[in-house]
Amino acid sequence: MSENTTNNWKDLKEIVLEKEEEKNYSSSKFQELENIVKSFLAKQDTDSTLKSLTLGALNLWSSDVHYDNSEHDVVVRFRIDGVLVDIFQLEKKHYKLFLERLKHSSNLKLNITNVPQDGKYSLDFSESKIDVRVSTLPTPYWENMVCRILDAKKAIIDFEDLWFFWTTKRMLEKAINKKNGLILVTWPTWSWKTTTLYTILSKLNTRDKKIITLEDPIEYQLKWIIQSEVNEKNGYSFEMWLKALLRQDPDIIMMWEIRDAATLEIATQASLTWHLVLSTLHTKSASDTLDRLINMWLKPYILASALDTIVAQRLVRKICPACKVEKEKSPEEVQLIKEMMKEIGMNSIPAENIKLYHGTGCEHCNNSWYKGRLWIYEIISLNNSIRNLIREWANAQEIIAEWRKLDMITMKEDGILKAIRWYTTIQEVLKVI
Repeated sequence: MSENTTNNWKDLKEIVLEKEEEKNYSSSKFQELENIVKSFLAKQDTDSTLKSLTLGALNLWSSDVHYDNSEHDVVVRFRIDGVLVDIFQLEKKHYKLFLERLKHSSNLKLNITNVPQDGKYSLDFSESKIDVRVSTLPTPYWENMVCRILDAKKAIIDFEDLWFFWTTKRMLEKAINKKNGLILVTWPTWSWKTTTLYTILSKLNTRDKKIITLEDPIEYQLKWIIQSEVNEKNGYSFEMWLKALLRQDPDIIMMWEIRDAATLEIATQASLTWHLVLSTLHTKSASDTLDRLINMWLKPYILASALDTIVAQRLVRKICPACKVEKEKSPEEVQLIKEMMKEIGMNSIPAENIKLYHGTGCEHCNNSWYKGRLWIYEIISLNNSIRNLIREWANAQEIIAEWRKLDMITMKEDGILKAIRWYTTIQEVLKVI
């Protein structure tokens, strides 16, 4: 993409996002949950309070529950589809009562209030067991609490439901069916790396293969897979743990994160000695990952031989199916579609004829216009020409230029294509790229 095209894209992006109408989450379900919780607290029934709040968060598709302290009260907030939403307020006296139950259930020390603590509690509901990871943070007003809900039903989905277009799906399937190679999943925070990795492992999980994971921490138990958890408090570093894992004769390794040059070197050596290795890096895109790897000073000929595929992913909200309607396209949206279609060689399709949809707000989506989330991707699968460029110390820009000659699309293009397929909106895509 030329510099002029890039600048034009940035200008269009700013205009489209400036015109977006902001929608606040609101629902009668928030008030219903508040009434239930406060009625239990009035009776000092903290067990029922904890169950009600956890079940309420699940029913509202929340991934996290935040208890945020201020001078006079505590705000209960749910993270719904990635957005932090105020649900209701608690009085300090009620929060103090509930906090004791929450810490007790999570095996935290009740008398420790001046240092952070981490714990976990579990609740059994009708069809499943829900684990909740708890974190405390001392503040001048009291302890802040954040509870992350770990729902095993959402952690592993069908591979077909990972929202790959056929080109990216074909590349990833080819990569994970190899006997060896390093596959990196890259993401910023809150991009559901756990779901992607566990779903890939589930697809690979057969009795003729030995799969071992190195996690920090183990979030969900996987059948037939040997899962180990890093415990650096006992003197074992991530690097030492990984070396021990390799002595267990695995076929497939999933290590939670490439943390430094040492773990990168071990991961690449494992790949070269006939292991399929899955791991992650904190980067924004596939091209950023190449920059990061090159800057970690791994020898280029080793990196070129070991690295197979980079999968960069982001999350965007899906249009609510209950209130989805066709919308009028703005001139800027038409221009964005035109430029994207030209980039991927589909400029014969008139952008003016492409329909866009959005939500109008309803109880099903808490009047937010969106319900649930999907991934958008950018995948680099190395071929011989890209490997040769890495061996020659080419920079990331040169490698990406070669990559663009192949049958591949950028994350931006993947997102816009999903918008014109009516899964999401252009505004949602522009917020994350």
